[in-house]
Amino acid sequence: MQKLSINLLQDELIPQKPLWTLQLVVILWLISLTLMTAWMFSSEYKLQQQTADFNTINQLKTKQDSHLSELENKVRKNKASPVLQEKLETVKLLLLNKKSLHGQLTDASSTYAAGFSTAMTELSELHHKDVSLQHVQMSANNMVFSGLARKPEAVPAWLAAFEDSTFLSGHSFSHFSLSENEQKVMTFTVSSQPIIEKTGI
Repeated sequence: MQKLSINLLQDELIPQKPLWTLQLVVILWLISLTLMTAWMFSSEYKLQQQTADFNTINQLKTKQDSHLSELENKVRKNKASPVLQEKLETVKLLLLNKKSLHGQLTDASSTYAAGFSTAMTELSELHHKDVSLQHVQMSANNMVFSGLARKPEAVPAWLAAFEDSTFLSGHSFSHFSLSENEQKVMTFTVSSQPIIEKTGI
């Protein structure tokens, strides 16, 4: 007589592997940290280039100022000639262009990379073990941070550490959202200004 076998192990009884694991979160955090570090070094390199250009232009501006003073003294001492007047106007035009470029290089809105580099350095130093930062957006008027958190209380604790920083301590955050996604992982978004969500028509 033939024996029949019955498989009592159903598919729904087999435990499913979690989508988000600690190893995956750590890998994502390391990738984010690597990208922020590379961005920081890139910003510092650009800042060094701007500083070198600023020093070169500043030296040239000093020479132009000295040359302009010499020409003005010659004009005062000697009878003005059309050639000398034309040369003086050319030097004044060059000096005006140098001053304009000098103003652009020293404008805080165009050299915000220095502040961003400082912020990235401080974010790295203020790392919290229960917070994984995934998105950073910075401008002169707004800051937005978003990422993952193991515990709901980890994000306020991480933000409280900003008081001891140099660059981040001068900013206040008026918008804060904390939710749990489908994988039971806490996600958060913090910003200096309210975030306006775009809706399609």
